[in-house]
Amino acid sequence: MQKRIGIVLAIALLALTAVGAQGMYLGLGHASNFRLGPGKDSTGTQVYSFNFVFSSVIFDAAGKVLDCEFGALEVSTPNYDGASMPHFAGWPGSPEPNFTDHKMEKVAGEAPTTVEAVAADINGWKTKRDRGDDYGMNPRNDWYHQMDVYEKLFVGKTVDEINAWFARYFSDVNGRPLNPETKVEKDMAKVALLNETEKAMLVDVRTGATMSLNDAHGPYLAALKSAWENRKPLAK
Repeated sequence: MQKRIGIVLAIALLALTAVGAQGMYLGLGHASNFRLGPGKDSTGTQVYSFNFVFSSVIFDAAGKVLDCEFGALEVSTPNYDGASMPHFAGWPGSPEPNFTDHKMEKVAGEAPTTVEAVAADINGWKTKRDRGDDYGMNPRNDWYHQMDVYEKLFVGKTVDEINAWFARYFSDVNGRPLNPETKVEKDMAKVALLNETEKAMLVDVRTGATMSLNDAHGPYLAALKSAWENRKPLAK
């Protein structure tokens, strides 16, 4: 992840060399959310998690995105059975929660909350991008592939334009890109307002990305807005 953010910064430096820094900005943003889930463990005990989204965005003088990079850290209680999911059992000395064995996919005991165990968990946390194809989505279209698609689609748009694009072309039910063939009544009403060119655009988007930009899995639009609000002028 650090390497990719470094690439974004390198692009900014190249742009500075080519056209100067006048009107260019770099914004570092972040946003987080708490999630009830994903699901429950094999004993029926609730799983809890949170997402921390961060962004590095280069804006031009008009506020349009020149380049951007998003990352996300998702952390769950140790009773979630995703093998690559970062876990947090609690602060040292807290009651030991259920631990799910990832091969058995069921609770196999309690997660230790010693200083050493908690430190080992936290020191091993990986972002969604770093988890790569182990994240658990379709390998052809795993999280980092889909985020790459969105990052390219953001280029050339302002934060307001991206929010308007999301409002028009994404579902109000699940926050994902609208499916022109949807049978969901509320989504059908939004699709009915689109012309054939817009529907074709959505088909293209959905071949590369179907995850939401604003749901329990992560507030990406909020992290984008944060980058804009925290922007600083680039200077030689």
